[in-house]
Amino acid sequence: MKIKKVLFGLAACSLIGASIQPSSADAANYSDVSYKYWAYEDIKFLSSHKVISGYSDGKFKPGETIKRKDAAVMLMRVIEPVEQVIEDIETTKSTKETNPETKPVPGIPEKPVDPDGISDMTESSPGFKAVKPVVDAGLLSLTEEGAFMPDAPLTRNEMAKALSAAFAFKGTESTSFTDIPANDPYYKAVDAIAYRNITTGYKDGTFRPLENVTRAQFSAFLSRVFQQPLSYEVRSSGNVMETVSTIEEAFERAAQYTNGTIHPTSNKYKQFSQEIASADKTGIKSGVLMYNGMERKTAFTPAFFHHYLSYASPDGREMDMFDTFIVLGRTYDGGELVESPKNDANYADWQAYMDRTFSETGVLQNLNEAAKQKNQHVNVYISIPYPKWNGAFVTMDGREVANDVYARYDIVNWYMSQVEKKWKEFGFTNITFKGYYWMNETVRVQDDGLLLSTISHKIHQKDKFLIYAPHATSTNFQHWKSYGFDAAFLQPNAFRTSVSNKEERLHKAFVNAQMYGTGITIEIDSYGITQAAEGAETFTMYMDFAKRYGLDEKAMIFYQGTNMVERMVTYDSPIFKKWHEELTSTFFSK
Repeated sequence: MKIKKVLFGLAACSLIGASIQPSSADAANYSDVSYKYWAYEDIKFLSSHKVISGYSDGKFKPGETIKRKDAAVMLMRVIEPVEQVIEDIETTKSTKETNPETKPVPGIPEKPVDPDGISDMTESSPGFKAVKPVVDAGLLSLTEEGAFMPDAPLTRNEMAKALSAAFAFKGTESTSFTDIPANDPYYKAVDAIAYRNITTGYKDGTFRPLENVTRAQFSAFLSRVFQQPLSYEVRSSGNVMETVSTIEEAFERAAQYTNGTIHPTSNKYKQFSQEIASADKTGIKSGVLMYNGMERKTAFTPAFFHHYLSYASPDGREMDMFDTFIVLGRTYDGGELVESPKNDANYADWQAYMDRTFSETGVLQNLNEAAKQKNQHVNVYISIPYPKWNGAFVTMDGREVANDVYARYDIVNWYMSQVEKKWKEFGFTNITFKGYYWMNETVRVQDDGLLLSTISHKIHQKDKFLIYAPHATSTNFQHWKSYGFDAAFLQPNAFRTSVSNKEERLHKAFVNAQMYGTGITIEIDSYGITQAAEGAETFTMYMDFAKRYGLDEKAMIFYQGTNMVERMVTYDSPIFKKWHEELTSTFFSK
């Protein structure tokens, strides 16, 4: 246990004195790292945990090359998860001594470290207290002459070796960077961090192993380690059966157990929610998406909404169903109201969508009347179309306004004021306007984040809420709270018949919901009777996963195409009837 004692004995010492770059700058206020900078969130994350710091002049200098001794200091600051790795290293070394046939392990130096020291450093050298245990643990190597070269730049292959060894990451040996062949001594280390999505390489398919690592790059690599679970619990009916290190292993193991579920574990710097969101803030326990744009050509009636407000239980009781109706329209006459090349919507197009929503044949008047007839009261969220990126906005009086983030905010602000004005005019009695639904399903660019933060502030001033439903591969969904959203409902996107890995998608959505405290979107397509058999197994799978993960006690919204719940009730199909029974027994029977 000699290495372990050295490592953790030194880890217990204050490393502030060993810091190479002391600074009093606030983590989020480096003068040379704007919110638009690609590694902004990573630098902010590590700075907030005092893993990395800036300079005394308030700068971070993200493009500056990181020195090997600086990398050692940062590794030591996050070294707590290494404890088990060090034990593994000792075991491996012991095995090598007794079994000369054992192959070298990536990340462990072939040449034993001189216990008396490092040839180009002394105990009083800056950073030595971090360098010595990092070298002893095999995270960074010495030269043949025993030198560490503390002021030399850290290269990308050295970074890969340090991270893969420190956290015992293993890959699948399937990485295909064009400049890292399988016989390269660093291949397994690079493969391991690529498998963990800590690096994606460059767009040209290279990894560039000999390039120097900048301060921003190292921050991003190290941040990505802790932004994901280092392990996952696999449970059966709530009981922990085993713990595995990757989500792929968890998929395989969960399939071996009855009612298998997967649960992320928190780490030293990242506390995951570990709870799927509840309805305590937004009032949404069971919401339903109701398309009100060009997708649905026919008129709404109060009778239509009766099928969504209540159902008859097997024993004849009338039971309440959806408590929230989310009104949205993806398309307008001539284009789309989401982030799309087909989005050229101007003020008049937004007005037309709003008029449709409040019309005699639209959602709101008919839902209010249906709720009145049922003596019920439900909540409503109204969608905000996505303000287009390209082309000038044409206002209601025909003026052209150049497109920028301010013009995009202006059209949203105008739209919200019109919605609220109309709502007051109608004086609905049985529906309550709770807030807005962001139509787009991802936050892809920084300007959208800034736009949302401003919009959400405006909405919150009016005591309303802002929600959205990110799709399965949504960019930046994990930052949903920082954009000002009050709730998010992840889409598994496993309902399409063309999707092959349905169970994995469902597990992944529920794991992400636990990691980031979101709800879940339950999904079914707009099937006709002849198509019902195609979707039968998938919908049953959704209901099964909802029960496994306890979603019936949490928050969900239901994507139903245009009117699938109505079809379940009114179409003469045994499969549709079965779906309705599964839906109501899972979410509305209590």
